[in-house]
Amino acid sequence: MIEHLENKEDARLILDCKRAMAMEKVPLPDVEEERKRFRESRNRHQVNQYNTKKILRLRRWSIVASIAAVIFLGLFLGVFLYHPPVVQVQVFVADQTAKDPKLNFGDITYVIKEETPNHQLFAQGIVATRQTLDLRAKHGTQPLKEQLQTLTTPCGQDYTVILSDGTTVLLNAASQLTFPDIFVKDQRIVHLKGEAYFDVAPDKEHPFIVKTDYFETAVLGTKFNVRSYSKVDAHVTLFEGKVKVTNEKTGTLTLQPEEQATLSEEGGLSKQAVDIYPYLEWQKGYFYFDNVSLVEIMQELGRWYNVDIIFENDKILDYKMHFAANRTEDVMYAIRNLNALKIFYVTLDGNRIVIR
Repeated sequence: MIEHLENKEDARLILDCKRAMAMEKVPLPDVEEERKRFRESRNRHQVNQYNTKKILRLRRWSIVASIAAVIFLGLFLGVFLYHPPVVQVQVFVADQTAKDPKLNFGDITYVIKEETPNHQLFAQGIVATRQTLDLRAKHGTQPLKEQLQTLTTPCGQDYTVILSDGTTVLLNAASQLTFPDIFVKDQRIVHLKGEAYFDVAPDKEHPFIVKTDYFETAVLGTKFNVRSYSKVDAHVTLFEGKVKVTNEKTGTLTLQPEEQATLSEEGGLSKQAVDIYPYLEWQKGYFYFDNVSLVEIMQELGRWYNVDIIFENDKILDYKMHFAANRTEDVMYAIRNLNALKIFYVTLDGNRIVIR
């Protein structure tokens, strides 16, 4: 029935409802058993409470003093011993005439104004500074030089950064964007490894070019998605406007809205019409796959949650399916959604997802 539906939205609704109904069959905890455990724990607590009340009064002041000493010592040592997480994101903008650079982390937008790292971001392993630039170079004999900076995202996180020309880039997890602190050349060139959504600031005199290991995409100002984690799934998807995708084997392809350029096994480029809906969902915080093989789905989950994927049944590698999940939830949420389909059995074993 689904295959004969002309409206793709109706098909999505049916499949999503099927998954939701399957989730209803997931067994719930035994409420009475949990209530019994709670009551037993509470009774033990009430018996012990009276016996310990007098002791707590005598020790109150000593505990307060101890806590104060521990806090002081922790703050003192923290200055010398604290190290942020391993992953660090660097954002530098040197043009003093441009707007303050912004970095979105979680639900907070940070405006980078200082030359020293923002303390709130630094505590989360993100280095975001604003460099000082000698603007006299603009009026002197020496040309202003672009200084390349790198923004790298860890697994399980995506970041939005606004470049010095006003272009907005949403970088997906496990991706890397190399860009100049200020665009001063005839072309605005950035380098991408991974996946990113670009909303390019219009500038007819300075084309915006995204270079990857497999092709480059040139625009004047539009919205598009570039994916280049590997040769197997490299593609460019256009949402608005017009883009040109080029590599050595194919030459140039011009894309119109709702068209995609993909890389073949031989390294050439081809284009086809696509449904852009799935490519918009990751930007909204969702995994969304429609008629996608199980191995591709699991690769994406593994990249996001930073886990290894083990298939114990090779026959289901190419099984194509419809699947959606919230990326803000933990890995067990995605596993429960997969198991609710009752097609295969997925478990989490340490840092591995095993599919049987």
